[in-house]
Amino acid sequence: MDIDPQIAETIVVNIKGVIQHEINLFNTHGLIIASTDRSRIGTSHDGARLAVSTKQNVVIDDEHQFEGARNGINVPVLFNDSVVAVIGITGVREEVEPFGNVIKKMTEILIRENLEQVTRFDQRMMMSNLVGMLTMRRHDAAVTAYLASVMNVDLLRPRRVLVGRPCSGDSIIASQDGWHTIISTHLRSMSESFFTVNATGCCILLDEPDQSAISAFLHELSDDIRSSTKSPVCFGVGTVAPNADEYWRSYDEAGKTVDWQIFTGLNDVEYYENLDFGLLISSLNHENASRFVERIFSGLDDDDLDMFQTAFNAYAKHNGSIIHAADELFLHKNTLQNRLNKIARETGYNPRILREYTILDIAFKLRDYLRFKRQQTIPQYQA
Repeated sequence: MDIDPQIAETIVVNIKGVIQHEINLFNTHGLIIASTDRSRIGTSHDGARLAVSTKQNVVIDDEHQFEGARNGINVPVLFNDSVVAVIGITGVREEVEPFGNVIKKMTEILIRENLEQVTRFDQRMMMSNLVGMLTMRRHDAAVTAYLASVMNVDLLRPRRVLVGRPCSGDSIIASQDGWHTIISTHLRSMSESFFTVNATGCCILLDEPDQSAISAFLHELSDDIRSSTKSPVCFGVGTVAPNADEYWRSYDEAGKTVDWQIFTGLNDVEYYENLDFGLLISSLNHENASRFVERIFSGLDDDDLDMFQTAFNAYAKHNGSIIHAADELFLHKNTLQNRLNKIARETGYNPRILREYTILDIAFKLRDYLRFKRQQTIPQYQA
């Protein structure tokens, strides 16, 4: 096993802070890969090669010289009973030899800690790649199967996909590690569930059929993330996917659901199957939604549309009561009536006629939703 040069550099810096001597870290071929004397990086050392082959400390002094070596001591570093590196301390033998075993243990601990950190990072990257593949409509089955086997994931199990994001919508999460730790803790008893975290939120593939249990799980998880980050979190839940071939569909549903939650600001946790208007609005692709809005509001500028929409929303909120809607807007009732009449005149759709009211309602909602999607910094979820 070879030590990564960045890990080697970290180890050298840590040890240099303990003893006031030049430090070199060699790979198992006797090549210096990190040093406090950067001019020596890349040079070879016979004394280090001897330390690797014998697993013994090698002292270099005036009586024991090796090609490429300076006086000091070379100490083999073991990991799982194999030499993985050699740490060299430059100096007078009598001064540096007492540090040998201490530095050896320090280096072994630092290597173990760094390798464990790298292993955790590699596992997170593999899981992120696996989730990324599973949430795509078309993916490489062989690569997916390989990643699943490495991560011990059963692709034949039914699962729901949960997508979580900050409720502010355009927020980038500050601490992915924090989210990861919290979610890991909550999933500890759910061995068949797995997840990934990225800059915009999380994606959880949950092996839990009971909706009430999912709701309890998500409310507790949301509370912990909010407590840690001071930011409320919204979760959208897709329908049950029978196996890995259908996970992408549940992911698409969860993404649309959490989008709708953020857009409306209604619930922290919502299920795709419980959406009403949101099911319709979020399912329209951008092109068709834009075409519909343009068809209804053709020729009107944004200022007029904003004024019309404010009047229309108040009228809808108060179930067609002109008096109550006008009071909310601090308008005379005749002024509000004039604006509703102008909506009918400019669009050709009268908000007082039920069928035409419905068309206007959808058009205004779509206009808002399209604007919301444009403002988002994350990709749209499209099937």
